[in-house]
Amino acid sequence: MARTAKKLSFEDVGALVAILGAVGSQEKKAPLTKPQVAELTGLTGAQVTAFYKKLLKLELVSQIDAPKGMPLKGVYVKITTKGKAYIKAFDLLFS
Repeated sequence: MARTAKKLSFEDVGALVAILGAVGSQEKKAPLTKPQVAELTGLTGAQVTAFYKKLLKLELVSQIDAPKGMPLKGVYVKITTKGKAYIKAFDLLFS
């Protein structure tokens, strides 16, 4: 029997977009650490981790290697083209 996917709530979508916005604001510079993303978005560290996993699963971000000078431990992500389209669609619908 096939499992049905859990639908995202509006709060989940808002959190995903907030994380994408935070990650996107730092793409050219050193990536943000998880605590920095949590501070910018108002989410807890555990929520950021859960949403990172969801973003990776939805292919809205891709995982990258730790940049020079950054701690090797942790997850570093970069927004994909699909993620940029997701933000743009969200902004068009809800701005």
